[in-house]
Amino acid sequence: MLTAIVNHLWQSTLAVAVIAALAAMLRNHGAHVRYWLWWLASVKFLVPFAVLALLGSKLGGARAPLFDVSALPATLGVLAEPMRRAAPWTPLAITLVVIWAVGMLAIASSWMARARKARALVRASVPCTTVLPAIARAVDAAATLDARTSPALVEPSLVGIARPVLLLPRGIAERLTAAQLDAVIAHELAHWRRRDNLTAALHMLVEAVVWFHPLVWWIGARLVEERERACDEAVVRAGHDGRTYAEGILNVCEHYVASTLKCAAGVSGADLKRRVVEIGRNRVMSDLPIVKKVLLGTFACAAVIVPIVLGAISGHAMAQNDIVPIVRIAPIYPPDALAAHREGDVMLSFTISANGTTRDVTIVSSSSPEFEAPAMEALLKWRYVPPTDNGTPVERPGVQTMIRFRLQQ
Repeated sequence: MLTAIVNHLWQSTLAVAVIAALAAMLRNHGAHVRYWLWWLASVKFLVPFAVLALLGSKLGGARAPLFDVSALPATLGVLAEPMRRAAPWTPLAITLVVIWAVGMLAIASSWMARARKARALVRASVPCTTVLPAIARAVDAAATLDARTSPALVEPSLVGIARPVLLLPRGIAERLTAAQLDAVIAHELAHWRRRDNLTAALHMLVEAVVWFHPLVWWIGARLVEERERACDEAVVRAGHDGRTYAEGILNVCEHYVASTLKCAAGVSGADLKRRVVEIGRNRVMSDLPIVKKVLLGTFACAAVIVPIVLGAISGHAMAQNDIVPIVRIAPIYPPDALAAHREGDVMLSFTISANGTTRDVTIVSSSSPEFEAPAMEALLKWRYVPPTDNGTPVERPGVQTMIRFRLQQ
């Protein structure tokens, strides 16, 4: 169990590194694209690759082709799963699990306290149709969105997940011009259309479960930044003047900076200075070119297909009670034999270690000594599905394989 958790955290960290590189590549494009990339990095901490590998093992249990990739390094298995041997439940491991559980409960309790405070503010609010008719008419475009005004000191924000409520502070119409208020409400409607409260709640779950991983909190900061920028870009694309909108945000921050409600879908958030500068420029981000769309699609497909393929290989090995290499490195053809068009075979005996590597390679027979050294060198780079005994990885000595040197016609 502990081994699987460590491998999952390592794989999620690698996924974050790749997504960070993709986000940097897309820095001059719409913030909504980068937001969904960071959100996928967050959700990856909840969805281990082992789930997809299990699906692949079910598909590969009946029949699966041998996976032969000569271009991949022999350390592929170590990179994907650095811990291959099951870790015992030591007193230290049990203590760490207890600390994790306490931290998770503490963070979950803080989120629940914030949710109760938000529900209390909504219960104490009144419909905007009786207090601010102009705001109510502006919100009518979002037919199912309930707009309410609160007597408490709150910033304009979207509260709730299943049935979100647009919560506005009482007296905001006197503090903002009509154009500024329209732009601020457009910002909240953008949050509503994007379902930002739902995606934020899922990341909050990730923060509670994987609270000890610093990358999770770093991803949270990136999500807030890109979410607010995406809504800002939506407001500008809708035709609102950037300078007026920026002044509206500054007025909100000036009068409601001490808001009692910290909401995922609020007007404030992220780097305010940077947001105001970008909004004031009325800058509309360019669409993704076809090359970058293909790159993102390739990454998404690889993230799903590769674990399934590796799982199919493992499932085939277990179903057939056979020894199947995950990675096979092609041997180097001896130059003299290649020039003379000579072919050959080498039978080797070796041991598969508990982590899937090969060692103790010996020659059983060969058609010519010139093929022996290249065959041994190649076999030492192979990676196998680790042999197991009742689920525990074990060594398997005395394994034999034939490496053939053939010339293509």
